[in-house]
Amino acid sequence: MIRWISILIAAVGLCVAVAAITPTLPTPPDLAPVRMPSVNPFADGIASLGQVEPASREVGISAPVPGLVVEVLVDVGQLVAAGDVLFRLDDRELRAELVRVLSGIAVKQAVIDRWYALPREEDLPPLRAAAARARAEAADRQDELDRVTEAVKERARSERDATAARSALEQALSRATQADSDLARAVAGGWKPDLAVATAELEQQRALVSALEIQLDRLVVRAPKAGTILRRQIEPGEYATPGGATPLVVLGDLSSLRVRAQIDEEDIAQVTPGVLSVGRTRGVVVEEFELTLVRIEPYARGKTQLSGSNSDRVDTRVVEVVFAVEKRPKSPIYPGQAIDVYVGKIRSK
Repeated sequence: MIRWISILIAAVGLCVAVAAITPTLPTPPDLAPVRMPSVNPFADGIASLGQVEPASREVGISAPVPGLVVEVLVDVGQLVAAGDVLFRLDDRELRAELVRVLSGIAVKQAVIDRWYALPREEDLPPLRAAAARARAEAADRQDELDRVTEAVKERARSERDATAARSALEQALSRATQADSDLARAVAGGWKPDLAVATAELEQQRALVSALEIQLDRLVVRAPKAGTILRRQIEPGEYATPGGATPLVVLGDLSSLRVRAQIDEEDIAQVTPGVLSVGRTRGVVVEEFELTLVRIEPYARGKTQLSGSNSDRVDTRVVEVVFAVEKRPKSPIYPGQAIDVYVGKIRSK
């Protein structure tokens, strides 16, 4: 009997101990979700993640050549027209070279002007006098040779004297011919092949100027089309390098927006012309707006946009489909913003 009483007391003590060490917690209340989950409005539709983009897509603009940025003329949100200057690179080195090349044009032109100015009137009298002297000297040498030849026949002079007189006559005739040639060249004026060479050199110098002007124009980066500056990643004083991962200026036309959605390759057959489709914004304020199919880009590739759901598969191949935003929601939407896209034919009741 005592043994059973001891067992009962021990059991009661165990229950009291368990009750003492076990905290009494209230039942947690059922909390309402902060935001209701996005639900497909179509009974037999498909859902996809889309991204807002301008109708002409974003245009990433980089520097054509490496250089120091000296001036940035646009800011985010600014409207620009095609050809407007976005930013300028340092052009001092090219401008210094342009000054040097421009000076060469005057030199080449002076050579051509000198050719047209020939012959110089003041150069002709000395040349005529030199030609007359050379001819007179040749005549004297001819008379001298005649006298020596007669003297040799009469044995009054030696054959050596005749040879010397003949050599002197040949030298005098050569000088006379040279003098007549110099006079004729001066009277004729410039030589046409010389003019052709000088003209070609002048055109070459002008071509160098044009080439430098083209290079200078490349340092002025302009807008390729009209649009709005969506992003600016450069400031004066920074060094710009072409081919960077991040464009220096992003331009887009916000007059109309489109949504680019990635549709699973298994569901792409349901996307046909005239299909009903809607877009739905994410966040605290959720708005729904109609979309119109623009085109299906006929190229399937690996999925790159993830919705954040645990069911996302990165090994899925998708086809990109572009929709036009028919009427913008009251809350603004921006290029690059994620949008839920739903495609279907029958709305659920």
